[in-house]
Amino acid sequence: MNLGDLITLRDALSVAHHVPGRLRIRFSLKLLADPRAHALLAASGGGSAVPGLRGFRLNAPARSVVIEYDPAVIRPELLEEALNTRDAARLAVLVEEFKALAGNAPGCVC
Repeated sequence: MNLGDLITLRDALSVAHHVPGRLRIRFSLKLLADPRAHALLAASGGGSAVPGLRGFRLNAPARSVVIEYDPAVIRPELLEEALNTRDAARLAVLVEEFKALAGNAPGCVC
């Protein structure tokens, strides 16, 4: 799973529930028409090469994705901010932080 891809789809996502280590995201029907979403949704159930990202599950009938992660590696507030921010400059910084996390095992966005 690529957090950067998920973040680029944030306009079709909303945080339904978030506790450190587990994030449930609901997605709108318009996400299903977005070609960028197909690979992400098709890959559901897999793990991740991103340090701290433990896995995710798709629940298509409920239109939700559950992301499980290590809050000691990926700070919960950064993950939620990346999904909610409308500030393009801040979003660019957050995307770069997640890319660095993916490229720097063990990595830590602390």
